[in-house]
Amino acid sequence: MRAYDELYRRHVDDASKVARIVTNNSDEAQDVVAEAFTRVLTRLREGGGPDLEFAPYLKTVVRRLAIDRHRTSQRDGSQTDPSILDILPTADDAMARSTDRQLVRHAFETLPERWQQVLWHTEIEGRSPASLAPALGSSANAVAALAYRAREGLRQAYLAVNLSAEVQPECRPYAPKIASYVRGTLSAHDTREMSAHLATCTHCRERRDELLLLVSDMRGILWPALLLPASGIAAGAVAAGAGAAGGGVLAFLNPAGWGKQARQFAAAGGAAAAAAAIAVAAWALTGNDDPADPPAAAPSVSAEPEPPSDDPPAENPPDEPPAPPQEEEEPPADDPVEDEPQPDQPVADAPPPQNEPDEPVEEEPPAEQPEVDPSQPSETPSSEPTSDPTQPPPAEQPPAIEVQPPANPVVVAGEDVTLTVTVTGNPPPDLQWQYAEPPAGSSGQPAATTTSAEAPKSAPRFLLAPSTDGTPYISSAEQRAGETPDDTADAPDAPAESDWIDVAGATTDTLVIEAPDRALDGRLYRVKATNPLGTITTQPAVITVQYPPAIEEQPQSVTVVEGDTAVFEAVAVANPAAMTITWQVRAPGGEWGAPDTTVATPRQEGVRSTLELTDVSGERDGYQYRAVFTNEVGEAASEPATLTVHWQPEVTAQPESVETGPGDDVEFTASASANPEATWAWESAPSAEGPWTPVPDATGSGPDAALTRPGVTLDDDGTSYRAVFTNELGSVTTDAATLEVVRAGRFQVDLGEAGVRCIVVDGSGVPRAGDCADTPSRGWEVPGDGTIVWRATGQCLDGVHPIDAVVLATCDDSNSQQWNLDPDSSAPQPIRSVTYHNFVLDIEQVAPDGRVILFPSHTGVNQQFSYLQP
Repeated sequence: MRAYDELYRRHVDDASKVARIVTNNSDEAQDVVAEAFTRVLTRLREGGGPDLEFAPYLKTVVRRLAIDRHRTSQRDGSQTDPSILDILPTADDAMARSTDRQLVRHAFETLPERWQQVLWHTEIEGRSPASLAPALGSSANAVAALAYRAREGLRQAYLAVNLSAEVQPECRPYAPKIASYVRGTLSAHDTREMSAHLATCTHCRERRDELLLLVSDMRGILWPALLLPASGIAAGAVAAGAGAAGGGVLAFLNPAGWGKQARQFAAAGGAAAAAAAIAVAAWALTGNDDPADPPAAAPSVSAEPEPPSDDPPAENPPDEPPAPPQEEEEPPADDPVEDEPQPDQPVADAPPPQNEPDEPVEEEPPAEQPEVDPSQPSETPSSEPTSDPTQPPPAEQPPAIEVQPPANPVVVAGEDVTLTVTVTGNPPPDLQWQYAEPPAGSSGQPAATTTSAEAPKSAPRFLLAPSTDGTPYISSAEQRAGETPDDTADAPDAPAESDWIDVAGATTDTLVIEAPDRALDGRLYRVKATNPLGTITTQPAVITVQYPPAIEEQPQSVTVVEGDTAVFEAVAVANPAAMTITWQVRAPGGEWGAPDTTVATPRQEGVRSTLELTDVSGERDGYQYRAVFTNEVGEAASEPATLTVHWQPEVTAQPESVETGPGDDVEFTASASANPEATWAWESAPSAEGPWTPVPDATGSGPDAALTRPGVTLDDDGTSYRAVFTNELGSVTTDAATLEVVRAGRFQVDLGEAGVRCIVVDGSGVPRAGDCADTPSRGWEVPGDGTIVWRATGQCLDGVHPIDAVVLATCDDSNSQQWNLDPDSSAPQPIRSVTYHNFVLDIEQVAPDGRVILFPSHTGVNQQFSYLQP
């Protein structure tokens, strides 16, 4: 019950409004509303009643209860008691007609005064637009357009007065547009906004559903209730005598309240029509929709009101309905009015908008409707229309394409593209945008296109026809006699019907494709429009997406042998496809620049570009190359490709000969470049001439080779060493390096007050005491054969005469060049002559620069020498 209390709170005001309009009695209206809620609750408890559309169902019950009360009061209390929910008002139900007229009156009073005037004069009096144009100060076409808009305005106003009064705050921008939305007269932009709102708002969907239920009743309500059949004498009588009628629908249409201009039109009928006006008004008041004398034929159109005819109007057969309309009513065009004299034809000063909708479908006479059980609210509750409508209803039409989507829209990638169409039909067709990928082998570009300006209307390619053979689609040309099927439907590049895919949520006349990319280039879009009479599809719009180059094939890294040729290739796609392609090179750690044209040759074949490098040198190993593609939209650079150059080893650093003393560690080094990386091995030989043998454990890989010989001896003196570098392309051998093991040092003597001095050789070649700083650390060699050699000249120390200076002489193995000392000791010791017994080396007169002489041994400080080896 809590849920039903909420339904009562939400809908009681709307139900009361309907009840007051129908009963014209507040107390009786309250009774009707209370009984309606009680009956609906009872039906719900029985498992029936509405599932979703509660408001339309409730209003139907209220109206029928009011009608039943009216019938009961006419039977003097002898009420028949069929279920009120099974009663439908019929065309001869006076109460139903009265209710409809009152609702129409509410709608009519909301219209602008000028619309009320033109409705009166065109629909009630039967005046032509041409006859009204001079008085209204406008053209015939402008008057016709005004009448068209007034009729549509009345329809929308009638729907609006049936809406519930309660509007949610968030729905206020949309509530005034619901009637126009149901009528299909909103702009494409407003239609999209309203559709989006309805998708999320239950309240507004209920209001829309109320109006959708009323739409099916409008064809039998508006024109029978307001725009009564009027022609000939009746037209003038109605206009002149509306005030005299005093009530009913004609009373509230009294033109007396429309101002001076309107009264001029009302008086045009003359006094002779007063009696007819009273008769018509009385007929409207009593609710008799079937007068004994049906309206005469419509008068001929003239610039001024025609006088009443002296002859009685021609009568239609009593049971013959009005002839059906030949074609659907359309907004008036700018062509001259055929009934007007051409010389005096006024020029239209306010032609109707081109996008104004066709005459609404509600004017079409409805098919006979079966009895409806209100427990099934999906059936539209409605009253049957008046059996003799004045306006000929527009014919139902299958969907037709007024404006095709653009055949080949071109857009830059990332920019939105908008497709629009204009589709007509009666009832208004449902739209669904679809897309299809271009067929295999298709370029995506249309072979031939037709602009909307060249073909503003296109015949449907397919129609949806009732079928029992499982093939719902038939050729539109086959459906229309005398026409040839469209051969383009089976064009080789056209996607199959099964290839078309619905675009989710795209059900309006406008489709916005957001930020398309290259994947959408060549995609086809179309609109599929459907109403009960058929289905039509527009010509496809082929989207051309312009995009900057995109690399399809990256250049690959290349490995070549030095001196060979290297080739790089790159492929890119773009739209437009016209591109300029340049190649760039970058050294390791450098910047991008143009390649050396002496060795680099670029070539281009379509979207493929090739760079050829000839006589590649090892210096280019590690260089990177890339291609840059440019079109009018942008550019793209490929990924860099690396050039690898292979070459056999090349010696970059030779080993050097080494001189050292016994016990020292010796290292030889060599370097070579190679790609791939080389392995190396050391070899040794007694001399540079060989023979060469591998040095044990002296191998490795890489550009640098090293050999260490620890603790060499005098036996290693004169040994030669070399390195051999090898890779898959070849090998190379370094030059030989010689190891010299030499016992060499300097002789130092402590002279006391004269200081520490060393034996040096002066400029005259005379050995004497001198500054140690001026003495080579390895100036004197003691090879072990008894001689003492000055290494700078290779001469031997020679004591030729005693008590005389020693000299340097060519080594000749004489006894005067033989000396006794311990070269392995660094302690002070005398150096004795082998030739002269007991004679030793001596610093003359202990002078700091004294000569080295041969003197008898006396163990003085000037005779004690230390042999220091580095």
